[in-house]
Amino acid sequence: MVHTENKSTLIIASRQFMCRFGIKTMLSVLGIEPDIIELNDFKGIVQKLGRENPVTYLIMSDDILPEPKVASLDKIKKLDAGVKIMVIGVDLKKDKSKPYHILNADNQKEVLDELQEFFNESENTLDSDIPDVLSDREIDVLKAVAQGYSNKEIAEKLFISTNTVITHRKNITDKLGIKTIAGLTVYAIMKKIIEPEDVRM
Repeated sequence: MVHTENKSTLIIASRQFMCRFGIKTMLSVLGIEPDIIELNDFKGIVQKLGRENPVTYLIMSDDILPEPKVASLDKIKKLDAGVKIMVIGVDLKKDKSKPYHILNADNQKEVLDELQEFFNESENTLDSDIPDVLSDREIDVLKAVAQGYSNKEIAEKLFISTNTVITHRKNITDKLGIKTIAGLTVYAIMKKIIEPEDVRM
């Protein structure tokens, strides 16, 4: 698991609950665990920034920025010049000091890459030796799970029993601490076990 230094504080701001939930889920899968403050309006951001408890990161959807959006962003930067900002849904390339951004049209790999860069995650950490964590057979099973195969399909593909597949999956979950198929899929993509386009819909 990747831990931000000195338990950083992250504000996740969006009017949409699903957006805030999705960001938290993605960070959890990536192993990034700052203290999180959830907000659903621009006023809340203004009230939280520049206080005695510094905020390290701010991830917000563009729906929370009053028009004109760039001016609202500038207001946030003036309140706390040290906060690192990411905006989801809008590209502010015209702004010379633009924040990190994730576009609504970005694919899974682009989103993961942007989040990793935002939290200063080095590529060496992401590409650490997988065999130290998982056995070769567990990697085979993880790859098949991430590609969307069922336990029965994995058993047939790897010439093992369904019970063995289930045992391997339990071991993978225990070792990685990731319980969902979506989480395992993201892990497999980040570790370059599979490519994003290999995931079956």
